[in-house]
Formats: sequence, C-alpha cells, structure tokens
Amino acid sequence: MSTSSIRVIAGQLKGRRIPTLSGRVTRPTSQRAREALFSILGAQIQGTTMVDLFAGTGAVGLEALSRGAARVLFVEQNPLAGASIQRTLSQFKISSSSRVLVEDVSLALQNPFLVGWRPFDVIFLDPPYRLLNIQQLLRQIEEADLIAPTGRIIYEHFHKTKPPVSIGEWTLIRTTRYGDTGFTFYQPLSRTAEESEP
Repeated sequence: MSTSSIRVIAGQLKGRRIPTLSGRVTRPTSQRAREALFSILGAQIQGTTMVDLFAGTGAVGLEALSRGAARVLFVEQNPLAGASIQRTLSQFKISSSSRVLVEDVSLALQNPFLVGWRPFDVIFLDPPYRLLNIQQLLRQIEEADLIAPTGRIIYEHFHKTKPPVSIGEWTLIRTTRYGDTGFTFYQPLSRTAEESEP
C-alpha cells in the first residue's frame, strides 16, 4: 500500500505524484540524482525507446516519458511495485506509450515481449546495491543484443561500487556521483572510436 510519494521533476508531467511503497520494497532514485541524470541526457532523451530495469517506483522511466521519451518498458519483479507503476501509468494517461513487465530481470531479458521492443536507445538499471552478480548481469544485458548502435547503458549504483570498465563490446565512458548515488554510462566501442576521430 502506498504511504508516500515523490514527484516528476520536469516535462509534461511536472509535479505529478509518483506513489512509493512502504518498507524497503522500492528504493526510489532521489530527486537530486534524477535531476542530475536528466541534465546529462538533456534533449537526447526525446523520441527514445527505453527500458527501466529494476524499475521500483518507475520514477526514472516516468521522468523519461515526461521529458519526451517515445516509449518506456518497465521491468519490476515485485508484483505490488509493478501494479503500482501500472496504476500510475493509467492515472497519467500514458499507458499507450509504456508497458510493465512483472518478472525477474534476468528472465525478462529473454522474454519475447521485451525482445520485441528492441532496439532500445537507453537501458537503465538500478539493481539492489547489495546485488553480488552485477558483472554477470551487465554481461547478460550486453549479450542479449537489445541496444541500438547509438544507444547507451546507464547503471545506477552505490558511489563506492567500482563498475567494470568494459562489458563485451561496450566500454565505460563516464561515471558521475550525486550524494551516495553513482551513474555509470556505457556505449559501444565502435561508437567511442568514431567519436574520438578528428
């Protein structure tokens, strides 16, 4: 049951309340961190197809939709959290541009429904900070071949976590910190090489 809420920061849904669940069912990305993340993405979020893995409250995906993302797929294992996201999408009248998949992320990456949404321009993941197999999960995401050639993976983590420098054909291009939250960005090695040319 919802006991509190957070707000969409900017865009067409600015100020709308996003319900949060009691206890430790979800750990929403803070407003400060969300604001910083979308300042980095800027206008690049417009028109994108995004998947929000470990969606929790759905705050990041909802912020993306508010700021002009074309479609967002939310993946959340907890049925209560998934149902809360679905209710919010209906209340915001944006169900047509979004879907909720209630499933473990590792299984969801092979789900025909999720695969049918590819290529994704942005894969955002905010796993539990104590998740031990993060490198394996990142490799699984890379091997699933879900990302567009110009896309990116954004990994939210505890600021003291040391993310891998590369994931198969993907390389770390940036890590930023906001309080206890870190964001690490990955993009294809081929794209990095092209951008480094004069």
